[in-house]
Amino acid sequence: MDPLSRLFTWLEDREERPRLLAIRKALSSNPGALRTMGFVCRDHAERIPDHAALRFEREEVSFGSYNEGVNRYANLLHSRGVRKGGVVNIMMENSPDFLMAQGACAKLGAVGALINHHLEGEALVHVHRCSGAEVALADRESSPALRTVSDRLAGIEIHGEVPDPSSGGAVFRPLGEELEDASMGEPEIPDVSLGDVFLFVYTSGTTGFPKPAIIRHVRFTAGGRSLAMMHEETPSDCAYAPIPLYHGWANFVGFAPAFLTGACFASRRKFSASEFLSDVRRHEATIFAFVGELCRYLMRTPPSAADRDHSIRLATGTGLRPDIWLDFQRRFGIPRIMDTYGQTEGNVSLQNRRGRVGSVGRCAPDTHDQLRLARYDSEQGELVRGPDGMLIECRVGEPGELLSRISKSSAMPFDGYANPADNEAKMIRDCFEKGDLYLRTGDLLRRDRASYYYFVDRIGDTFRWKGENVATLEVEHLLNAAPGVHETGVYGVRVPGADGRAGMALVVPEDGARFDPQAFLAHAAENLPAYARPLFIRVASAMDVTGNFKNRKLRLQAEGFDPSGIGDPLFFRDDDAGRFRPLDQGLHAEIVSGARKL
Repeated sequence: MDPLSRLFTWLEDREERPRLLAIRKALSSNPGALRTMGFVCRDHAERIPDHAALRFEREEVSFGSYNEGVNRYANLLHSRGVRKGGVVNIMMENSPDFLMAQGACAKLGAVGALINHHLEGEALVHVHRCSGAEVALADRESSPALRTVSDRLAGIEIHGEVPDPSSGGAVFRPLGEELEDASMGEPEIPDVSLGDVFLFVYTSGTTGFPKPAIIRHVRFTAGGRSLAMMHEETPSDCAYAPIPLYHGWANFVGFAPAFLTGACFASRRKFSASEFLSDVRRHEATIFAFVGELCRYLMRTPPSAADRDHSIRLATGTGLRPDIWLDFQRRFGIPRIMDTYGQTEGNVSLQNRRGRVGSVGRCAPDTHDQLRLARYDSEQGELVRGPDGMLIECRVGEPGELLSRISKSSAMPFDGYANPADNEAKMIRDCFEKGDLYLRTGDLLRRDRASYYYFVDRIGDTFRWKGENVATLEVEHLLNAAPGVHETGVYGVRVPGADGRAGMALVVPEDGARFDPQAFLAHAAENLPAYARPLFIRVASAMDVTGNFKNRKLRLQAEGFDPSGIGDPLFFRDDDAGRFRPLDQGLHAEIVSGARKL
């Protein structure tokens, strides 16, 4: 790090260090604060039994009732042979029962494998089998998907809302009836330590089936306690996270800090932009845990004089895009926004504690050497090594792949995936000195002089065209401000005979707006260099997103710009005519044959 950058970092650290040191001191001086979830669940039931623990839509559950529900699940699982270290698949929509099942695993010392309830077919079979579980819990909504693949789940006992199949496959048991018969008495909690595995959270990369990442009790407990202190959370708070609990963000940033503090946690089965303000008022939410795209959906709702009629004092999340950050904050009157960066399977944690617009945060003081940005060649698809064979560290402002050191002295341990073979693809050796070991995040970021990091793009999304790298996220930020545009998704598509990939934008118009491709072109020409302007446009009513609101681009890339397989309107940027033209089969044939100059 150059001297000027060190000075900026030192100045920022002088202000942040006392607060962070206070958090560390509070945790180290109170070992009882780091009890695992099962013990905390029992403690809260004894100390604050009538205090609200959960609010789900119209339902409220006290800490006492929550503990009774946890005990029912724990005693049911124990009766089915689940012991410490055993794995239980949990496939449920957001609900109190989901968190009761998770709490039951904590009390038994079992491992809860959190299954995405949107999965079907082969992917669903894979995630259930690779966990190693012999018992699964499923709610009414998830059970039908399991029944369709039951013949491939032999050996797994499924407790759900599905009758036992006539022959073969998995055994189904009636979960509702079993819970009614299960005891609410306290099960015996085994010797569960902070280092024991608590959960498997599935992550999906750009290819392949989801893989289970290891979450130990220490991450849930120490991480939750630390975040609660950063959020200044108290038992009078209510944290609202209307995103899937099978994903780490809602569970570890929304639920864990609130639960460990004795505060309330609120959620709903599925996010609804139109119900957002009603929810936060009814739940008296003071903290909103988001993923960035939720904020864009909220901005799409009609403005109202009641937009600021709520008690939210902090919005904390990941992926809030700079193009809507200030508008979102002003419209809804949220005093503080704390964007962050982390990976479920990784050992990276950045917190934008000071609310610097557009930044995903910075390291805690004294841990800056944990992270490095290494120069990445998007055309070759690999990290760049210098003449000495070592990686080249990026300069201030230069984008590169974020790497995190893996060592015994690392600020965060690297647990990775349950299958050790899956970890090898995430690690790289001999990076900046012989024998060192780093985690590859697969993300391109840049850093300013004060060591604040800014997300640039996901490796694989960035593409090269006309000899230049195109960072899709940065292009999207600029195109989202085009007239009549609600949102864009930018990706590269293959064109026969062309060097690199041409830019294509999926455009979602504002509600009621008629998309004007020529106004879009004028905006792109004014704000983007020629190589970064989309060559193709696809107009759709909505983005194709995952259950956790991440854009799915692989399908869009595969479909390309062939109108024969796409029902959405398509346009081609005709530079000779200076306009976007509707893309029909004849024009498509000209492009792929090379007759049309690009």
